Amino acid sequence: MTEAVNLSGKRILIVEDNALLAFEIESIVEQWGAIPVGPALDLATGFALLESASIDGALLDINLGDEQVWPLAQSLNARGIPIVFVSANCSDVDFPEHLSVCAKLDKPAQSRAIVDTLSCAIA
Repeated sequence: MTEAVNLSGKRILIVEDNALLAFEIESIVEQWGAIPVGPALDLATGFALLESASIDGALLDINLGDEQVWPLAQSLNARGIPIVFVSANCSDVDFPEHLSVCAKLDKPAQSRAIVDTLSCAIA
């Protein structure tokens, strides 16, 4: 771990519909000293976690089964919570204009890329 990455004690919402990947991201977040919130495998759970926990940042998949994450992302954005989208083909997604400035990583994303991007978004 390097000094440049400081996620210690940060509460990170994880929203990912692939359970295996969700738990892998949870492990990455924990390894860097952050506190995972979730993971949420669907939009409803993501909203429930947002309402019940203090959140410092979020790692969001875009497609959650039959749903897209935009309503939750808009709620996070309205609260000033930094978002990193970790999703397949982010470059091909038509992001809502106000979310287009959020950080984006294409899957599969390397652990260090997730950590560095999240750290920069929160800083």
